[in-house]
Amino acid sequence: MRRRILISAYYCSPYQGGEAAVGWQVASHLAQLHDVTVICGDLSGDSPIGRDIERARSEGKIPPGLEIHHVQADAHTQHIHDLHALPGLWFLYYRAYRKWQLQALREARRLHAAQPFDLVHHLTIIGYREPGYLWQLGIPFFWGPLNGAAALPWPFISGFGLTGIYRHVIRNVMNAIQMRTSSRCRAAARAATQIWAVTREDQQMVENLWHAAAEQMIETGATPDPAAAARTRAETEPLRLVWCGLIEARKALHLALQAIARMENVELHVIGDGPEKSRCLALAEELACTVVWHGRVDHAEVRRLMQQGHALFHSSVKEGTPHVVLEAMSSGMPVLCHDACGMGTAVDATSGLKVPLVDPSVSVAGFRLAILRLLDEPELLPSLSTGAIARSHTLSWEGLIGRLDRAYQSLPS
Repeated sequence: MRRRILISAYYCSPYQGGEAAVGWQVASHLAQLHDVTVICGDLSGDSPIGRDIERARSEGKIPPGLEIHHVQADAHTQHIHDLHALPGLWFLYYRAYRKWQLQALREARRLHAAQPFDLVHHLTIIGYREPGYLWQLGIPFFWGPLNGAAALPWPFISGFGLTGIYRHVIRNVMNAIQMRTSSRCRAAARAATQIWAVTREDQQMVENLWHAAAEQMIETGATPDPAAAARTRAETEPLRLVWCGLIEARKALHLALQAIARMENVELHVIGDGPEKSRCLALAEELACTVVWHGRVDHAEVRRLMQQGHALFHSSVKEGTPHVVLEAMSSGMPVLCHDACGMGTAVDATSGLKVPLVDPSVSVAGFRLAILRLLDEPELLPSLSTGAIARSHTLSWEGLIGRLDRAYQSLPS
């Protein structure tokens, strides 16, 4: 049954990555099955999302069945948003975003009065702190996948710089308070027909603190590569591990370097740059690691380097669901990662080797053991590679859209 669906996707663009890509991919795929209206927007005056939507219209990228309404924050909301960049005023971002959500509600009510929707789905931003207000429309409300409940274990924070320590200590404390005291989150959860949660911690928050039901589902999708083949490695060939991302504290490249310290027959190919690079360069030299530093490269080069690698080493300790993990599995690369965040949900026992997120020493020991297994068990790499390819099909955009559609179709006609 083709339904009229309203999607709240503050971030939505065919030209950007991250949550903007999630908003666009979900909306454009769903438009093949339903009549979809998206409310997206901008807090900043330069209106990057608005410009992207106008560009998409001019280039004919908006598919049939998809209607997009861009809501620009009013002048007062923009002013509050601009102030959040000042030292110590970061919290004003949330105030501005909440005010934008009230504007989105007014637009939603106008659209709903003109031609009623069958359901509404709050999609992006995925952070649980802000469910918006569209659940007040009085129609079936779907929320998620939502994310952000997990606290970063304190032992990892002590290894960050002063800025990182301040940021993550405050985040952990505020997280513990907000998830327990937000009456609007609780009300939205109780109003929801269906909630999806990215991680186990997100699911437990919804169920144990908000007393609503939730299912686990990552917020993004894979694009399986039809040419992907299982990876193998000759005994004389070094094990090539690929690390890709912004070199910053939470990505924890230093843990990967400690894991391969003085290891023979292991190469770590690092793609990316960032504020922690100089520290990691010095650490790699101190630990006698074999590292190839590629710096920032274009996406075509990333794909080429990943094709040459055997496994993705994703050492991050704080993420949503990183797209590089899905891209790696789609190409046949198994993944070494923490059993946490979105990658802990995306990667299963058939497609990678996961390490518990407890403290840095446990991570280093766990990653080192995983690498030794890849070196010592010749059958493990092709087995996990085959599993990664299969997992990418399970986690495809088509699979994600299928789950959403089945939930929508469960509503009475």
